[in-house]
Amino acid sequence: MSLPILLLISQMKSIFIHNPTLSKFGKSLFSVRELSVNTAKKTLENFQESIDLLVFSSFSPEVYTKEFNLPSKIAGDLFLDNPYTLRTETASSSGACAFHLAYYLLQSGHFKNALVIGTEIMTGLGREENNLILGSVLSENQMNYSTSMAQGAALICRRYMHEFNYTKKDLFFISEKLHANGALNENAHIRKRITWEDYSKAPIFSSPLGLYDISPLSDGSASLILSVTQKSEFRVKGLGHGISRFFNPPYSLSFEASIKAFIQAYNNSNIKPSDIDIAELHDAFTIFEAIGMEDGGLAEKGKALDIIKSGITHSSGSLPINASGGLKSRGHPIGASGLAQIVEIQTHMKKLNKHIGLTHSIGGLATNNFVTIIEYAT
Repeated sequence: MSLPILLLISQMKSIFIHNPTLSKFGKSLFSVRELSVNTAKKTLENFQESIDLLVFSSFSPEVYTKEFNLPSKIAGDLFLDNPYTLRTETASSSGACAFHLAYYLLQSGHFKNALVIGTEIMTGLGREENNLILGSVLSENQMNYSTSMAQGAALICRRYMHEFNYTKKDLFFISEKLHANGALNENAHIRKRITWEDYSKAPIFSSPLGLYDISPLSDGSASLILSVTQKSEFRVKGLGHGISRFFNPPYSLSFEASIKAFIQAYNNSNIKPSDIDIAELHDAFTIFEAIGMEDGGLAEKGKALDIIKSGITHSSGSLPINASGGLKSRGHPIGASGLAQIVEIQTHMKKLNKHIGLTHSIGGLATNNFVTIIEYAT
């Protein structure tokens, strides 16, 4: 590591995480504004200092629920005293982007305490309408393949299985684990264990991906506070982001934007992949968990499915991955998911006594991606 980078790291402030909160995921009767305020109120309980920064994330409330100018309305509903308010939108990584933006603004020295909220209400629209909205984030290059999000993921999955000699029976082990974890998560959208019979007979959305390979359309909200003045047992250790300039083609077995984000986060935190104790990886499609493991150096290329089958990534294994149930089982409210991962991993770090945790959030079809590394000091 070069001297300028070492000097920069030495000048960075320690930033601590407080009161991570998650709503129940699934179908909500609240508006985006109402659900955000309800979640944030729980986060603000017992936090003694004033909030001078509010960063809100949501993918498309203007379309889903016809709501506008939400950050300032939410700040008003929470009776916050003149915070700087803004919104982030980076497709399905919006929540992680909000967390990163709040972190960097706190590092600037202009702010002390940031409230970060991510919320999406998706279930008011049908799957066809949702597919059109979600498909709008694809690049022209990706659209030229005439693919939806699911079809693009299916192309990736089919090539992965072919290249590394896996079958659909191998793919089942990811979904089985995620559903088993989600069944234990009181906030999860889908709390149902599955068998091979369930999986093999499920409707196919885009071969080989079926009902139990694709995250549900969910409503949900997550929030937390980042502070430079109030210490806590959780500290931000390192961040990384990555952009894929030309967008990933729908046949790539590695995501350029993810690799950039992983490398930057490891360098920023001065740790190696082998130091990671626990992870929450973006798994809107089951195969993305395997690819995320490999892009992040948590598994050799083509070996992730074998590692998952071995039990290493189960909650009781040496490297729990998606102990929350992941996007697949907990649910995937687009603007909240990246922040929800950061909330969830803290719960499982405490529960499983893990000290270095990593979250990985994908924006678009692997386009604008974020990696967050958190340290738990008992």
